[in-house]
Amino acid sequence: MAEDKSPKRESSTSVTEVVSTTGAIIVVGLGLVFVFIIAVVSLGTVPNEQKAAVVTAALTVLGTIVGAYFGVKVGAAGREKAEAARDAEAVKVQELAARVDPQTARDALDTAERRVQDAAPTAEPLEHRVRRVRAKGIHPDA
Repeated sequence: MAEDKSPKRESSTSVTEVVSTTGAIIVVGLGLVFVFIIAVVSLGTVPNEQKAAVVTAALTVLGTIVGAYFGVKVGAAGREKAEAARDAEAVKVQELAARVDPQTARDALDTAERRVQDAAPTAEPLEHRVRRVRAKGIHPDA
C-alpha cells in the first residue's frame, strides 16, 4: 500500500515540526535566561573567593542545556533518516513481491519467518535455562 503523501498531510507535518522546533527553542532560551539571572544574582551575593565556583556552575548548566538540545536534534534527524530508509526498503520489497511467482514468495516468507524466530531473544527466564543446562551435565558456573 502506498502512503498518503497529499499536500494536506505534508502541510500538517511541517506545521507540527515548526511548532515543535519553536517550542524547543523557547524552552532552551528560557533555561539559558534563568541560569544567567541566577548567576548574576549569585555573583552579587557571594564572597569574592566563591565567584569562580558560581561561574563554573553556571557554565556547566549552560553546557548541559545546549548539549541536550543539540543531542535531541541530532537524534531526531537520525531517526527520520532511518525511517525514510526503512520506508524505501518496504517499497522495494513490495515491488519485488508483486513480480515473483506465488510459490517462491511463500517459500521466501517461510524462510524469513524462521530467521526472525531464530533471531528473537528467548522469553525463557534465566533460572530455567540454568536448570536445563545443569540437567544436561554442563555447569555454567564452572
